[in-house]
Amino acid sequence: MADGASAAAKARAGYQASKNLDNIVRKFGELTAEREKRAKTHEDAMHNLIRTQQELDDKEKELKACTLKYEKFMKDLKEKQARRDELREQTEEAKRQMRAFMASVKDTCRKTTYLAEDVKGKYHAAERAAERGWSCRQTGSSVLTPRPGVLSTPR
Repeated sequence: MADGASAAAKARAGYQASKNLDNIVRKFGELTAEREKRAKTHEDAMHNLIRTQQELDDKEKELKACTLKYEKFMKDLKEKQARRDELREQTEEAKRQMRAFMASVKDTCRKTTYLAEDVKGKYHAAERAAERGWSCRQTGSSVLTPRPGVLSTPR
């Protein structure tokens, strides 16, 4: 029986070894498939990374271009605002000067009108005095004698 038991043990050991070998082969196949799957996943991830990196580079270029345009726009805007403020100040100064000029013209016009009326009044008073032959004014000369130059004034 020892031979029978040993043969059964050998058969069992052979079966066990065969089963272990099948398990090893199956595990090796699974591991190989898993490695290939991971290699493919890794390759896909690398392609995706390269494509995404290229897209990122393109977006960074677009961002840089937009930033440059924005900076140029802001520079132009600030220059235009400064010019606007300068023109606004010049306009206010011109308005102030124009108001002062208009006030001066108005004052001069009033004085001129007053002086013109005064001169005209004196002229007509002298003309009437010359026509009458005497004057109501106390000039120090004779009332009945006309003053020189009064009669020679044009009418």
